[in-house]
Amino acid sequence: MGSGHELAATALDTLPITVAIIDDEGEIQFTNQSWSEFESAERDDEHIGSNYLAAAVTADDEYAQQAVDGIEAVLAGDRDSFSMEYPCHSPDEKRWFLMRVTRFPHDGQRLASLVHLEITERKLAELAAEANAEQVQKERQALEHVLERVDGLVRTVTDAAVGAETRTEIEHDVCRRLAATDPYVLAWIGRVDVTNRRLSPREWASDDDVPLEDDNLVLDADGAHPAVQALERDDAQVIADVTAHDAADRLWPRGAGDYFQSVAALPLTYGDVTYGVLVVFADEPDAFDERELLVLDSLSGTVATAMNALEVRRMLTTEAVIAVDVAIEDPSLFVTALSATFDATVSYRGLTEADDGTPLVVLHVDRTLEDDAVDETGIAHDVTILSTTDDGTLLEVATTDGLVTALSEHGAVIRKLIVTDGVADLAVDLPDGRSARSAYDLLERRYDRVELLSYYERDEPAQTPHDVTARLESSLTDRQLMALRKAYYANYFEWPRDISGEELAESMDISRSTFHQHLRAAQRKVLAELFD
Repeated sequence: MGSGHELAATALDTLPITVAIIDDEGEIQFTNQSWSEFESAERDDEHIGSNYLAAAVTADDEYAQQAVDGIEAVLAGDRDSFSMEYPCHSPDEKRWFLMRVTRFPHDGQRLASLVHLEITERKLAELAAEANAEQVQKERQALEHVLERVDGLVRTVTDAAVGAETRTEIEHDVCRRLAATDPYVLAWIGRVDVTNRRLSPREWASDDDVPLEDDNLVLDADGAHPAVQALERDDAQVIADVTAHDAADRLWPRGAGDYFQSVAALPLTYGDVTYGVLVVFADEPDAFDERELLVLDSLSGTVATAMNALEVRRMLTTEAVIAVDVAIEDPSLFVTALSATFDATVSYRGLTEADDGTPLVVLHVDRTLEDDAVDETGIAHDVTILSTTDDGTLLEVATTDGLVTALSEHGAVIRKLIVTDGVADLAVDLPDGRSARSAYDLLERRYDRVELLSYYERDEPAQTPHDVTARLESSLTDRQLMALRKAYYANYFEWPRDISGEELAESMDISRSTFHQHLRAAQRKVLAELFD
């Protein structure tokens, strides 16, 4: 039996748990090695023979009292066992233990085993799970609140945008409804003045007395403002905390944080056309999280779509066009390169297409050129001489990515394009403001220096190539239309003629008689459209 007790004691010493045996008075009779090491680390006095219950009672701790009550109930025979979990934190770390008390008889004595098992890892996992569950619940509640608020916001802003009759009405109603929605306190929509490169708030609304920002924003100078960044980067921009932003004092007057603490700016874009920028202010920091920006981005798209619909409707019912005159200085512009190569003035005559659909630009050079002069230009375009007269040379340039074709894709009608001394003077008519803005942005992106000379609305529109083609495409074949355009652009109908029918036929790689057949058929159909 003695050897059995020694074997049991040795085995208990190997277990990663603390074990003690107490008698019915609470006095410690035996401990394993883990208990001894733990107790020695906690206090210096000898634990064998000490009273466990007396030591526990002195601890001013609710867990200690709970443990004493449980142990006494087991020793008194009121229950066979007792267990509890309790914290036992040190200054360096948090720890939790599971205590289990079990009564057993030995040699006529009533004894109890006390086992303490560390459960820190399990407890930390449980606490983390509880925290996650609480966080998930909070996020669910916040999401439900956001969805409820957003649903109403989307409905009311969409109704305002779709139901408006004018662009100003859209801007006014959208700002008013945004400013009336918590946590927003101010909203404004700005438009770009192409002439002086300023972004100007056109319509705004605020909650209570939140002031509108002062003055207009100069696009090149106010790059720190989120509205300017949103416009130039074509993406939403956010200042999460105005009071901590480096440029806040420059962008807004001191005390602005008393009115708003975060700002979001979103471009109003439909396709490749930007109508302006929507700026929203909130009275709390970090108001524009990812979900909020998704909603606002969707709303800005709805507003831009509504503005586009109004522009299209206006285009169908008005006779006005936007006239834009610019000066372009960039040696990479192919007409400028031609002018520099030939040391001559180059002017635009018109645009047609080859059989394969390649755009063909007809240009006039105010000097006589030989074939070898064109061959030696080194310009990355297919340049052909159509005719040569005392007044100059008529060229045909095949290009798919030039200025003329790009403007044509934006609905522009070129009134004038003349290049002299490295400067291209360009005058175009565009169907509406959005097309004008889009075309001007295209020029600024492509070329080194673009100077806006004038920008105004004309009541008498120029007839667009699309208008002519649409009326005649049902009767003119591609070859007939090409022959007619080439003859017109090359001054074939002038007297004396700048070009012969044979030269035009050669440019189309057909015989002279075939060219005249196409031309006469086209003339007959045009006259029938005019007189019938």
